[in-house]
Amino acid sequence: MTSTVQAAVMTAPGQIEMREFPRPTIADDEILLRVERTGICGSDKHMYAGHMPLQFPIIPGHELVGVIEELGSRAHEEMAIVGGPLSEGDRITTTPSSQACGKCWYCLHQPQRPTLCANRYVHGFVSSDVAPTPRGGFAEVMHLANRSWIFKIPDGLSSEHAVLTEPAAVATRAVERAFGPGLPHIGEGLGMDKSVLVLGAGPIGQLVVAALAHVGVDRIIATDLSASRLDMAKKMGAHHTLDAGAPLEERLEAAKALTEGVGPDIVIETAGVPIVFKESLDYVRRGGIVVEVGHFTDPGGVDIHPNVICFKDLDIRGMWAYPAIQFKTALSFLKNTQAPLDDFITHRVGLAQTEEGI
Repeated sequence: MTSTVQAAVMTAPGQIEMREFPRPTIADDEILLRVERTGICGSDKHMYAGHMPLQFPIIPGHELVGVIEELGSRAHEEMAIVGGPLSEGDRITTTPSSQACGKCWYCLHQPQRPTLCANRYVHGFVSSDVAPTPRGGFAEVMHLANRSWIFKIPDGLSSEHAVLTEPAAVATRAVERAFGPGLPHIGEGLGMDKSVLVLGAGPIGQLVVAALAHVGVDRIIATDLSASRLDMAKKMGAHHTLDAGAPLEERLEAAKALTEGVGPDIVIETAGVPIVFKESLDYVRRGGIVVEVGHFTDPGGVDIHPNVICFKDLDIRGMWAYPAIQFKTALSFLKNTQAPLDDFITHRVGLAQTEEGI
């Protein structure tokens, strides 16, 4: 067992280098994780491009799966553990953010929304100059402190697929934001006899399509500029696709033709492009729902006429990540989905090629 471990460190936006760190020594309420796989998230790309105000240097990476190498004697008492007792050698994943503090204004007044906690730390976004480290997935090992959430990987789910737990949590929560509160039998909220348009067929959009298919939505429409992504969306469960490069009026008429002449019941925006959010308001039918997922960072604004929101009597539901227990839903989805996840994972690189991967 070596005395040092390697990690890919983002020293500043646009700069990544391999560095060695002392092998972490864990306390009795902590875990040392041997990282098996880490996904490259869109937010890692935003971080690299300098779109996020962070304290560098940082070891990025928060979509991960690994094996418990060392288990503190009190870890079961101090961590949130889902899936049964832990042992060294177990495969696990962890949410990027820690447990909510339970003390800040948001925890006290809106405990049902733990993602709003003002005192969370987030793996993959904290400075590697601040102990303990490494606390990002682009490393050989990862230090999990006592406020971590731990989810055991269920038998029958490969690590290759389990590494998708975090983006699958985003996708399944996006679908659940459309579900409730709602009364499907009188036309409110997501239900089986509904139409959903997914704007943007990138990684999150593809998983949203797969999650919609998983829960039995009747009409799933995906739109993107990329023909190959639209082909993949069909494999993931989309019934129809629209070329986002066509004029908007043509796309709006095509969407209406697929939805009884009124437009989709629900539009889920995953592209993260301001004009696409504006278009979501154009697409959705009167009395419908727009779920905004894509804008985790701020790429700027777009001209919107608020009258559209009033005239259409719309529900617009924002989404800031997910509650931690969403990982349980995501793992269930990944284990049982019929989506071709092996085709969905297109590239694999080693730790030393992290910058190339981004």
